[in-house]
Amino acid sequence: MKLTLKIIFYLIFAPFVIFPQIKIHKHLTTDDGLVQGQISCMFQDSKGYIWFGTYDGVSKWDGINFENIQTHNGLLSSAVIDIKEGYDGKIYIGCYQGGVLIYDNSKLDTLNNSNGLLSNAVTSIYVLKNNDIIISSAGGNINKLKNDKVSDWGIEIGYPKGPNYGVRDIFENSKGEIFFASQSGLFVLKNGSLKNYTTNDGLNHNLLIGIGGNNKGTVYINSYKGIHKFINGKITNLINLATHKNIFAFRMHISNDGTFYSATANGIIVEKNNQIEIISEKNGLAFNNCWSVLEDKNGIIYFGTNGNGVSIYNPNESIVNYNKSIGLPNESIWSILKAKDGTFYFGSENGLIISKDNKYKVLNSKNGLIGNFIRVLKESKKGEILVGSKSGFSIINNGDIINFNLDNDIDVSQVYAIEETNLGEIILGTQNGIILLRNGKVQIDESNKITEKLGEGLGGKSIFFFFFGKDGSLIFGSLYGLAIYKNNEFTFYTAENGLSDNLVNTTHVRKNGTILVGTLKGLNILSNGIVTDTIDVNDGLSNNSIADISEDSNGRIFVSTYNGLNILNGIKDSITIRQLHKKDGLIGNDITHEGTFVDDEDNLWIGTLFGITKYNPNRDKPITAPPKIYISAIELFNEEYSLDKFASGANLNYDENFLRFNYTGINLSAPEKIKYKFRLSGLDNNWIETQETFSNYTNLDDGNYTFEVKAGNEWGYWSEPASLLFVISPAWWETWWFYLLSTASIILFIAFLVSYRYRNLLTNKKIRTKISTDLHD
Repeated sequence: MKLTLKIIFYLIFAPFVIFPQIKIHKHLTTDDGLVQGQISCMFQDSKGYIWFGTYDGVSKWDGINFENIQTHNGLLSSAVIDIKEGYDGKIYIGCYQGGVLIYDNSKLDTLNNSNGLLSNAVTSIYVLKNNDIIISSAGGNINKLKNDKVSDWGIEIGYPKGPNYGVRDIFENSKGEIFFASQSGLFVLKNGSLKNYTTNDGLNHNLLIGIGGNNKGTVYINSYKGIHKFINGKITNLINLATHKNIFAFRMHISNDGTFYSATANGIIVEKNNQIEIISEKNGLAFNNCWSVLEDKNGIIYFGTNGNGVSIYNPNESIVNYNKSIGLPNESIWSILKAKDGTFYFGSENGLIISKDNKYKVLNSKNGLIGNFIRVLKESKKGEILVGSKSGFSIINNGDIINFNLDNDIDVSQVYAIEETNLGEIILGTQNGIILLRNGKVQIDESNKITEKLGEGLGGKSIFFFFFGKDGSLIFGSLYGLAIYKNNEFTFYTAENGLSDNLVNTTHVRKNGTILVGTLKGLNILSNGIVTDTIDVNDGLSNNSIADISEDSNGRIFVSTYNGLNILNGIKDSITIRQLHKKDGLIGNDITHEGTFVDDEDNLWIGTLFGITKYNPNRDKPITAPPKIYISAIELFNEEYSLDKFASGANLNYDENFLRFNYTGINLSAPEKIKYKFRLSGLDNNWIETQETFSNYTNLDDGNYTFEVKAGNEWGYWSEPASLLFVISPAWWETWWFYLLSTASIILFIAFLVSYRYRNLLTNKKIRTKISTDLHD
């Protein structure tokens, strides 16, 4: 081997660049079925559905499907301004210039100026703690809906009317004090007295858009020029950043943990524990201009934008992504390493990315590295960074770079694997076998000897990966099978003696010595020299092509594939597999070969063709609340049947026995992973699991039936079953009275025959007697 280059490299070749984190990974747009992209308001009802009000209709969402209402199918006007649910379960939809649409289990009713509303130009709806519904509209008009009666509440509380007094939002605190965000400042109704606060009292502007409060007595005010806090009658600015002090702030939400979220014209402003954070397009927000905020029952936050739909944010998100959009120089990442000093190294197709404190520099062939395509990274016992590339091998040590052009001596260049022995020797795995380096020199004879033995046993020399076992053995994964080298001897494993496939992409040795072997046909478990099991898609893996295997300190096994990540628990006993894909937040599904790394905090770093994902499994908490489940429709011979009749106990004719039950499970955290179990008592002995949202039953016999269905989330938590009772009556010829009548008829007929026979016999006897008498005479 020839030493081709040694240079001094002090990492001064380029300024560090700071890049943010992508925290938002999910969005809803018109492509998904959303009625329109300008989200003016959002609301989650008691059944779990989320309602999205837009400037061209309203959408009701169950996590998968959208039910859209527009002017052509019942909406009063296109612009939906506010949505709330009354104590009676009815949904009240405020339509600007249209009044209020009342949605009651798909039945629509109207409240407008023809039946009590002061104005059709509705601006807000609020439900007080006493269940009164307050409807604000233009001109300072405020209605109260109580017990289906509409009154002028503005007059009752002394609220002024006029074009500048329109109320945009309302909030009631725990003391029963009511706050009105109006076009003329803040109004506070306290002990029956109304007080007005304006710019003279500290507001930046009198046009207020949103209002809300926490359980500590703080009231937040969103205005045309900034966000304020209102505490004990005093108004202060929430934020003094030049870019956001006078920002146009729209709707807000205070979460269950007290975090304040405000939708503004320049991103989402978050305040928690007096610390300010700004979420913007750089963090994955679909559009900086946001109008509305919602928190669902699982603590997930929804940001409604002005034109780009909805961004879905988990404040306890376990996934953070990095790609070109936030400054990552190259997205195709093939190897990851976190050094002991905390520096991160990312091997890409276009150089080595060196990152620390969210800043990075790039090292490539133009400034000292032997090659650009970095395939493998390791840290030596001395703290050296060992770099394997398609062009050779490099060592980075205290700013020095030593390059090894392997092609010059032994006709190889691509390095796929690197390991270090206890003696400090470096072993390289290449497409042509093993290279052993001792004291910076290639040991040609030893390398060739091991390579030849490897080739003889497997039929090929290409090495994709190797790893030291607990017993000091060296475990090789290759194109031709698995080899274990110990005490100068090889043991080989191929498809002929247990492996599911000869192509071994990767291996991993567990603490107990068990070897996990990743092939293109699943994950093999090698224990005590025997392949004891294979885990594949039939067991729950997302894909059979294994790209990498890692394990954290808690024994969680991360199996990366060419189609997502798998998290395995209980591999010795009852195995559970949790899948993560792009739709769950990964930057991409196609994880690169040897592209993962578990750091000292148990974060899993994932290299893909589309960037980097950092996954923190300790923050990936199970959602213990099961989905809500509803039987949504019944079909009889493929035609809709009244669900109300079934709810009260349907009695069907004998020929009404072809039924379909449609059901909906609401699991907004992972709607595509919802599962169902159903059964029909009297027919099904066990629960039947499915991912379909319907169940068909044909040619049912007469009898009493109970249909039950329940829904489970991705964590295995199941709801209580929803059920329907019904009866299928027997055909008239199978009824008890028909059987009784038939039996009686048969008995009577038999009796008639017996009687007839008896009478006939008597008649014949009399005739014979008469004939006999006549003959004797």
